[in-house]
Amino acid sequence: MNRILVGVNVALVLAVAFLFYKISTLSSAEGKENHDGPNTEREKKDSLKRISNINSVSSPVTGKIAFVNIDIINEQSAEVNDLVAEAKRTKGNIEASVESLSQKYQTKMEEYQTSAKAGIRSQADMESLAKEIQGLEREAQNKQLQMDNLSLSINEKNAAFQNGLKQFLVKWNNGRYDYILTYSEAIPSMLLGNATLDVTKEVIEEVNSEYKLKKGQLKNKK
Repeated sequence: MNRILVGVNVALVLAVAFLFYKISTLSSAEGKENHDGPNTEREKKDSLKRISNINSVSSPVTGKIAFVNIDIINEQSAEVNDLVAEAKRTKGNIEASVESLSQKYQTKMEEYQTSAKAGIRSQADMESLAKEIQGLEREAQNKQLQMDNLSLSINEKNAAFQNGLKQFLVKWNNGRYDYILTYSEAIPSMLLGNATLDVTKEVIEEVNSEYKLKKGQLKNKK
């Protein structure tokens, strides 16, 4: 039981920490995929599909390149900040439940062990106490499921944010640049960049404006 509760706490920390990693893998994951090359027929088809998607938004060559600082996107994105806050709230609620559950379990175990040694309680009482302990163990397993669901939710929202940012950049770019690179201190794929090519400020302002508009529309629907 104690190992389950400790495992829940550790996994919760890792799950929420993943959100702080956020989209820094945006360029590195795709780069690794392209470097390794497709190994199966399905991967080849997926690769061709991605190439097709790129061609579908092709435009006259401009000879221009820009870059976006992913670290700043992570820090200043209203959507990411909301996701982090939501994950922390959920994590805090689960942790509080785990703490309360752990204390109850310890108390019941001490009560059971003391009663068993003293032999002062009836068999029926001991069986009832054992069932309570088993119930607490089942609750601990439910907390593990809640933690797993939180991890899945974070993964899904992180992927949705990445996808949304890509779609926004395609629309925002509208043929202005041939390439928009990503930069991060965590994964410095670009060692030097001309500051005049940094479009992060413009991108984050418009990304946040769109998100706030969508957020307001969702509130109105409710």
